[in-house]
Amino acid sequence: MHRRRVSPYLVALGLLWGLPLVLVLVLHVVLPDHNASGQCTGLGFGCTPAPSDAVLFLGYFAALPLLVLGLVACLVIAIVQHRRDRSDPPDQPGRPDQPDQPGRPDDGAPGQPPAEDSESS
Repeated sequence: MHRRRVSPYLVALGLLWGLPLVLVLVLHVVLPDHNASGQCTGLGFGCTPAPSDAVLFLGYFAALPLLVLGLVACLVIAIVQHRRDRSDPPDQPGRPDQPDQPGRPDDGAPGQPPAEDSESS
């Protein structure tokens, strides 16, 4: 059984979940919390949200699609790793599904007679 690699999952989830989360948090802290034009802040009645609040609002909209996309990416990675593991030859010598290796002490090397018992005769 092959050990599954974790790095593809970390890369996929880092790009799909970690990076957007960091961007939303950094932009929320860096962007102003008031409108530069003096327009009222908020939703409705002609008001617009402040830039820092708009980033949070857009982050809420992006959260569900990014969650689903991250889960689908992990599923695809798992399927690809499983198929690669099935197609790779086993790497453990001496398994019953592999033929004996030439030159092993129990079967004799090619062109040489098998090992003799010291108790014979």
